[in-house]
Amino acid sequence: MTWLPMVSMATDLCNSETDTKNFLSQWVERSDYVLDIHSSLQTDGFSLEEGKVVYRGDLNDDGQEDFIFTSYSSRGSAGDSTFAFLIQCHGYLKHVGGDYFAEVKVLDGPPKNGGDVKDIEIYSYIRDKRDQIRYKGKEAMTRPHLWQFNSQTQLYEGQSE
Repeated sequence: MTWLPMVSMATDLCNSETDTKNFLSQWVERSDYVLDIHSSLQTDGFSLEEGKVVYRGDLNDDGQEDFIFTSYSSRGSAGDSTFAFLIQCHGYLKHVGGDYFAEVKVLDGPPKNGGDVKDIEIYSYIRDKRDQIRYKGKEAMTRPHLWQFNSQTQLYEGQSE
């Protein structure tokens, strides 16, 4: 009987009539080089971007595989990359947030806000007075920020720099 709340969560989150439809696929350039492709079907057209799936797992505790995708083509001039948080719905993925970050990490354990959707720690680059990324040796310095799922907006929200 523990599956009932999971079904409810997926039902509340997904609306196939109004959601923008997102999909992930792979494209084999060579036998040793496979690209992840994120495509999106919106009311104003179809888009796709090449990149990499950096997380595969269950973000919303419904038993389905969800994803975090980073795009190769949308790396910002400030060094950040775009990350898209994608939750599995029946037949498509729903974009539930993302932005330009240095990196992301899905946190284990229960969400701090008590919900069903896992928290994500995003990392922003620490910058100097000239807005350049600071380094400690050869390692870029980052600062963590907690992003949590807001059930009202159905998006991940939080601070970043």
